[in-house]
Amino acid sequence: MTLLEQKIEGLLLYKNEPVTYSWLSRVLEVRKEEIIETVKKMQTYYENRGIVLVLSNDSAALMTSQSVSEVIGEISKNQEEKELSKQALETLAIILYKDRVTKSEIDYIRGVNSVFILRNLLIRGLITKKPNLLDKRSPIYVPTHDLLSFLGLENIELLPDFEKVKNQLAELEQRFVEDQTDTEPIEVGDSTID
Repeated sequence: MTLLEQKIEGLLLYKNEPVTYSWLSRVLEVRKEEIIETVKKMQTYYENRGIVLVLSNDSAALMTSQSVSEVIGEISKNQEEKELSKQALETLAIILYKDRVTKSEIDYIRGVNSVFILRNLLIRGLITKKPNLLDKRSPIYVPTHDLLSFLGLENIELLPDFEKVKNQLAELEQRFVEDQTDTEPIEVGDSTID
């Protein structure tokens, strides 16, 4: 596999969705025609494997092969049928009552890392990620319409004790912000660093 093919493969895995040839061209600083030609050559590499390279007129995506779809479907079904853990329900409650929240805020409120729980909730379609305009590295998690429908809610404000819980979370968020901005000077030898 050439270096260009490795970069394309890495980007397709990273994006985990169809990626346009124009985007690949721009990011890799390679002519679009060369990207298309390289991607077409890569397709043979994925023959008879668990992953296939799916091409359209303007994009490419790495997807699971038809040969493993039955196994993946069974796993997905089992995960969806499995009850949510206490930790997942706790995380879901934070997302519901805050309506839009970052992972670091969730971690602060819960006091533990929530990466696997968030992944599980995303897979189940109970929450979704949206871009954070203030910090592109930290997406915002929001409840999905499917979740609200499942809970029988037409509006998030119909959650039990909505205002009370929302205010409590706002207080925690304020503490989170203060903790992020408070920096105590560090003493090094005879000098102090801020």
